[in-house]
Amino acid sequence: MTYIKEVTKLMKSNGFELHRTKRHLVWKHYTGVMINTSKTPSGCNAINQVKREVRRKLTVSTVRS
Repeated sequence: MTYIKEVTKLMKSNGFELHRTKRHLVWKHYTGVMINTSKTPSGCNAINQVKREVRRKLTVSTVRS
């Protein structure tokens, strides 16, 4: 699976929608949390980094609410 398809699947399953795109993909959660991901990552660990960022951002978001 390509990187963009995999990121899209991951973000949609966590409640994010694609907000805008230019050089990066900007995702917005219904709670207002925004995450930027690269369109063309240089490392093979990029998907794991996105998963980690989603987990951290959503955890902080739910704790503050």
